[in-house]
Amino acid sequence: MFHKQGRAVSRVVAVMLASGLAAGTGLLAAGAAAAADSTSDVTAKIVQGSKGDEQEPISYFDPDKHIWKNSTAGPFFIKIGGADPALPVYCIDLLQPASWDATYHETDWNSSSLQDNPGAGPKILWILQHSFPAVNADALSAASGVKGLSKADAAAGTQVAIWSFSDPNVQVKQEDKEAKAFTEWLIAQANQNGKGEEPKPTLTLDPTSVGGKSGTTLGPITVAAGGGTAAVSVALDDKGTAAKVTLVDDKGAAVKNVKSGDKVYAKVPAGASAGSASITASGTATSSVGRAFVGRIDGKPSQTLILAGHGTVPVSAKAAISWGLGAVPTADAVVDCAKGSLVVTLGNKGDKDAAFKVAGKDYTVKPGGTQSVTLPVKEDEKYDFTVTGPEGFSKEFTGLLNCKTDSSTKTPPPSTGSPAPTTPAPSASPTGPELASTGGGMGTGLTAAVAGVLVVAGGAAVYGLRRRGRHGRTS
Repeated sequence: MFHKQGRAVSRVVAVMLASGLAAGTGLLAAGAAAAADSTSDVTAKIVQGSKGDEQEPISYFDPDKHIWKNSTAGPFFIKIGGADPALPVYCIDLLQPASWDATYHETDWNSSSLQDNPGAGPKILWILQHSFPAVNADALSAASGVKGLSKADAAAGTQVAIWSFSDPNVQVKQEDKEAKAFTEWLIAQANQNGKGEEPKPTLTLDPTSVGGKSGTTLGPITVAAGGGTAAVSVALDDKGTAAKVTLVDDKGAAVKNVKSGDKVYAKVPAGASAGSASITASGTATSSVGRAFVGRIDGKPSQTLILAGHGTVPVSAKAAISWGLGAVPTADAVVDCAKGSLVVTLGNKGDKDAAFKVAGKDYTVKPGGTQSVTLPVKEDEKYDFTVTGPEGFSKEFTGLLNCKTDSSTKTPPPSTGSPAPTTPAPSASPTGPELASTGGGMGTGLTAAVAGVLVVAGGAAVYGLRRRGRHGRTS
């Protein structure tokens, strides 16, 4: 009974929540537009939980309450940049609830909870590439030897197998014997074959800050796009145009459209007074299976997700440039999950010392030099640091450090004598309903989900977590 009722409820709630999300589209778009100068703006929103035929009931041990809880396992669906198609994602942080209202940003494995379990990334990637929905249930049944494998068995088995690597400290029980057998086969296959490299980001500009003297060509800035292709245009903001700065390729020819692997330069005319600008790349690119998405809402983390499908999606990215005589400052940053910090790299492309201030402390960088500044940040803590320098240079780095799974510091469940599963009471986040904390569909109950329909259109949060934690806003 639980199985059939759970699926029926999930389908009803999914439709209702989809309507609520549609009603909130205008507000979400306005919020995204307000997230002006970002280094990389590959963002996504959850638009649907598990479909009724792509989930199955499971139970998991809650180490905080020392009880077993019922939920469901299956994929979520997100839209990147607010556009079709809706792409499937799986959870890689089992105990962290997910919120419908959270804004997600694409990031590298090393700046997500995947770094918490070394070696998990390639194994999870193998599962994503060789299991549901990349491969249909009939083909998976034949490959695994599990007879009668349904779409729900394949989807739930895929999620539970992923958890075995992302959340190894959490014990999960499956009710369906076919799904359980398939999960065991997937885990064995991933352990044997999971050796792939992390997929490329959907779109980035690297580095995100360059500088030099007037009369020189600044760069290169390399374009990287998932799938190896991109249809993006590059342009300078008004400040750069006023200074007659132009964008050129490695042969000096003017450039407007670029593809993955291209190098872009900023040509600054001789005699141009000191100034700064930003380069914007925008258009479409192909998302890659296996990219991580880290979410946040109102300063709190939302369940980390990993992409299980690919599609052509709208993207944008920015890089800052500065020029002039004397000190020419640059600044970039990356999240270092291993150290639990944001590492800011200060640079000086000029011919005089550059004086910076970071988090209230003064730093001096010699001409042609760089200096790294490590800024400790607590797990699940929002950070907001501004770097200031000569000639009015100012760059802000904001984000949320979300480097660990909630299960990584918990005590593993007992192997015997476990209490019987109990259904958790539904709970809603302060600004919107949470999905099931396992990443499975709507297993937390109908009440919280329906209540969420009434508030889902009420607001949206946008934050600046970028590729590998790269962030930037030039003011």
